[in-house]
Amino acid sequence: MDDLPVFDAKEGVGAMLTIDASALLVPPRPFTDDELTEVIAVVIDDLDARVIDPSVSTSRSDSGVRVEVSMTIDTDNPWVAQSEALAAMRDAFDAAVPAVAGMTHELVLQEA
Repeated sequence: MDDLPVFDAKEGVGAMLTIDASALLVPPRPFTDDELTEVIAVVIDDLDARVIDPSVSTSRSDSGVRVEVSMTIDTDNPWVAQSEALAAMRDAFDAAVPAVAGMTHELVLQEA
């Protein structure tokens, strides 16, 4: 039972939730290998500032780049965790893609 998270209101320490998200990144043209590598590096740097232990993986498809993101949010409320994860993910890709590849994009969340 020692592994269970315990909330300590005095220190503000509580449970954390891991959120796994899938999305399809749809740019107007395919990313070069270097662009995709740099976009992911910029996204991870951005997420690092907002969430705990982010990881991002990608795979190319005919319709774009499938993105799998896992991150831990410092809350025990699943609705807050999902909202914060979505906002962090959207903001990270919205900042990274135009900066790295000089183009707009569409980020479509997928059902897990």
